[in-house]
Amino acid sequence: MFNLASKKTASLLLLGVIFIGAACTPPTVERSGESAPVAEAVEAETVETEDGIVSPSEPSEPSGSEGGEFAAALPVSEESIDGVPVGFTEDGHAYYGDPNAPVVIEEYSDYQCPFCSRFVSETMSLIKDEAIANGEAVIIFYDYPLPIHPQGIPAAEAARCAGENGAVAYWEMHDALFESGPRWGISDPDPVFVAMAEELGLDAAEFEKCLSEDRYVPAVEADLAQGQRLGVTGTPTFFLNGEALVGALPIQVFRSAIATVLSGESIAQAEPETPPLPDVDDLDIPPFEMPDPLVVEEDFAAVMGDADAPILIVEYTDYQCPFCARHALSTMPIVLQQMIDTGRVRYALKDFPLDSLHPLARVSAVAARCAGEQDAYWEMHDELFVQQEFWAVSPDVNQFFTEMAADLGLDEGDFTTCLNSGQYDEAIQANFAEGSSFGITGTPAFVIGGYSISGAQPFDIFDLVVTNLEDGTIEELFRAAYDDQVAAYREQVARERAAQLPVDVPIEESFSIGEPNAPVVVVEYTDFQCPYCGRHFAQTFPRLKEEYIDKGLVRYVFKDFPLDFHLQAGRASEAARCANEQDAFLEMHGALFERQGEWSGQDNVDELFVSYAADLNLDQEAFTTCLESGKYAELVQADLAEGTSFGINGTPTFFVNGTRLVGAVPFENFVQLIESQLNAE
Repeated sequence: MFNLASKKTASLLLLGVIFIGAACTPPTVERSGESAPVAEAVEAETVETEDGIVSPSEPSEPSGSEGGEFAAALPVSEESIDGVPVGFTEDGHAYYGDPNAPVVIEEYSDYQCPFCSRFVSETMSLIKDEAIANGEAVIIFYDYPLPIHPQGIPAAEAARCAGENGAVAYWEMHDALFESGPRWGISDPDPVFVAMAEELGLDAAEFEKCLSEDRYVPAVEADLAQGQRLGVTGTPTFFLNGEALVGALPIQVFRSAIATVLSGESIAQAEPETPPLPDVDDLDIPPFEMPDPLVVEEDFAAVMGDADAPILIVEYTDYQCPFCARHALSTMPIVLQQMIDTGRVRYALKDFPLDSLHPLARVSAVAARCAGEQDAYWEMHDELFVQQEFWAVSPDVNQFFTEMAADLGLDEGDFTTCLNSGQYDEAIQANFAEGSSFGITGTPAFVIGGYSISGAQPFDIFDLVVTNLEDGTIEELFRAAYDDQVAAYREQVARERAAQLPVDVPIEESFSIGEPNAPVVVVEYTDFQCPYCGRHFAQTFPRLKEEYIDKGLVRYVFKDFPLDFHLQAGRASEAARCANEQDAFLEMHGALFERQGEWSGQDNVDELFVSYAADLNLDQEAFTTCLESGKYAELVQADLAEGTSFGINGTPTFFVNGTRLVGAVPFENFVQLIESQLNAE
């Protein structure tokens, strides 16, 4: 069923009149948008990214470990916690669990991320009690501090400095950091970290010296860079034997994923088959209907502007929400100057505290209302947002608010009495209930003339809606948005439906091996820098070659599809083509995948590729001339454009006689498709 309310439009307007922008939202269940074979976590929670709290959408790839191979390389430690081994990898990452466990869970995390904290408190403890305690899994911790968390790197340093006293001390500091985020999430957290170290029985002087030297900043930054190379975009992100799970997932998802990996299957295999999509002309699309304006109760926390203004804007806010602060400090002054002061609109405010994200949102709403009793609501409103990062981590927030009131010249006694009275609790809850009944789930949210906008939108969006209301053309705006949505939805369905149909892939200009007239043609679109493509080359391709290609049953065709976040992949494709000039495509193809870890992410790839050519006994001068000329760059990009036209968005992707197969799937998946084609001959 076509759901207009779920589709973004070019005009930013959604059915239900909801503009979507940066907003604080509580955790929601989303579906990951990753390319196979990255696991799509059906029950995935939201993750935190550089731009705010969003659902994962970027393709993720596995880390360097493959199955138990990485676990086997873990050094055995004599340390343990409750009988469970703990230690450090050869490159200094803390692990928790049996070094020989068959499932390796690599976690990329941020100590200041609330979703990471939730994972530690709710899911990690159960994983410890179950899979880790049973010897089925070991977890390895990597730092991935997001730029939106200014104390993320210092906290990561604190854990590593504690780790100088051993793995037990590392994990104790790890747990303490996640348990006490508000305590150290201040402008200068080092004194708090030192106090925490003392509480753990560590040498405070040595610990402080470690912090002051920024001893582990390069290591933390290296983790961050590695995560970015792997496609990590938010926290927490996990790799189970190389397959990604994204978000603060519930224990049920990890139980299922661990069981799947233990059975030797790919997590992605657990995905149900996608049912055939209907033809675009058969879509069930509801007709356009102009929604009724929302009716807002006038139980405002505060209001400003001309009472006779023709348009009312109602904001639902959360004083602890950073996006609300962005609106208040950046957009609100323009709204005030160009709309409120000019009499175009009346502006009212209601409270919408997101308790699960912002535990101090309600008391800060009370503080604003108490200031309002002394005719200083909007002054306190502004100060709450200006000083948000300070009071949000204050050990005594009521005292902080009282001092703010004093700075505003308010009567401290009256303010404190009001703050502790509970007299506004029902009113704040009534605001929240009303917003929820309108479908509001995040802040800031607005109702403009009865129509909803969500998120910290720029002033232009407010002006667009207000102007259309003033001109009496709001229905035209809605109808245009509806048409945009319908067109976008039809295009999406057409694209997805095309991806389900057999594809006639041109192959004559591409390198191939096998009998030219073989009954089955397998076309691979690959990225030499993609670990999944490397897995296919190492595990599945040799069996395909032995069982089908060498027996004349399959012609295997190679195509390039360098992903844009793999900066050296295109150059590697050119290197393989240059080697082909000396009849060594397959040899260079193998060398590039076998030595992927050497050249991936390096700045001197040309030099490395020339050395590989030398190892293959190729004419180095001819190879170098070819590579430096860039003569194959356009052909590589042509393959990429061709694959994109077929709907490819991840690697490896295969076509078996035109039937799409996505991901580094096991050999058995190829057998099923190939045999069905052979039997059809």
